[in-house]
Amino acid sequence: MDRRNFIKLSASIGSLTPALTLAEKAQPASAKIAASHPVLMAPREDSISAVWRTTTRAKGYVEYGTAPDKLDQRADGDNWGMRPSGDNHLKVKLHHLTPNTTYYFRAVTETFDRKTPTVEHGEVRSFKTLSSNNPSCHFSIWNDTHKKEETLKTLFEKTPKESEFMLWNGDISNDWYQADDIPNSVLCPAGQSFPFPIIPLRGNHDLRGNYAGDFQDFVSSPEDLPWSAFRVGPVALICLDTGEDKDDDHPYLFGRVSCHDMRVAQAKWLEQIIEQPTFKNAPYRLVCCHIPLRWTDETTDKGYDWFSKRSRILWHDSLTKWGAQAIISGHTHRPALIPATETFPYAQLVGGGPQLDRATLISCIADDKKLHLHSQSLTGETIHSLELQPC
Repeated sequence: MDRRNFIKLSASIGSLTPALTLAEKAQPASAKIAASHPVLMAPREDSISAVWRTTTRAKGYVEYGTAPDKLDQRADGDNWGMRPSGDNHLKVKLHHLTPNTTYYFRAVTETFDRKTPTVEHGEVRSFKTLSSNNPSCHFSIWNDTHKKEETLKTLFEKTPKESEFMLWNGDISNDWYQADDIPNSVLCPAGQSFPFPIIPLRGNHDLRGNYAGDFQDFVSSPEDLPWSAFRVGPVALICLDTGEDKDDDHPYLFGRVSCHDMRVAQAKWLEQIIEQPTFKNAPYRLVCCHIPLRWTDETTDKGYDWFSKRSRILWHDSLTKWGAQAIISGHTHRPALIPATETFPYAQLVGGGPQLDRATLISCIADDKKLHLHSQSLTGETIHSLELQPC
């Protein structure tokens, strides 16, 4: 099945995705109120966020510490002086963490019943903060999962648990047409629990549907923007948002998007971020974005973008100046590796599609000698392999 037919079919069956019912949301205070383990997002050297699903309106906080039996610190506020609360999820950010340190934590969820509130203490779990001083790193990349349960379950099974994080490189959805689609798909996809922190990036389908504007409520990023940059060991990683694969005024998009201004804002931000020492001096320099910046046949017009030329025009000069070594993308549902050239001095690596037999798992393993990008099928077959030397 080609990409276009898959998208049409997915749109027609998207409404069948299981979701919490109104009855489940209205459970009495004695019922379980936390519906998922906390999903750790936006890992950094000194911070991380926890987001978890709830069955009803609730408030909550996170207890944490450096030993499983000594959770002596608590994250429970926001910049507005309020405890985190919500109808179907909670989001708490942990600040002032120490780099390269293992922390233990648990989520605490409370009902709003003033007389006899229910308080749930979640399972004690752990995470390790990132460090730019580490000599090596290991992380994983998914793309174009499109809520395919069998593919998601297999990715959970195959992704190394020692991954410092997993970057979800767009098209998490088929389009967001139900209120519960986003929390169900992001916080407990296929009923699974993430064993590692995640960095969710948007794909073009994640900008579609009546509820697409709610996506940012259920994810976390350091600056509350859909683009970011950080160091993990010797690797500097810039995450960009390519937006839609059509013009903003395309009739199919029903006036929902305004991606041009977002791409321009990223271009201005990119000019500044590449001058910061932590990125300017990084041994390895990678970019992740959903839609490729290059493609194998750039003359083909399918009515949608196989590659984001509109993004490349704005970002290419900065990426070249920075010395970006590879762009890692998805979108096409066709794996590809396009070598660097004199005109485009960065390679383009593209992951596979959502079907179980077309999906890929991309791993990045780097040390002081080389960076290895390995794209494999879910049966373990090598699809593409790229080795990069330190800059």
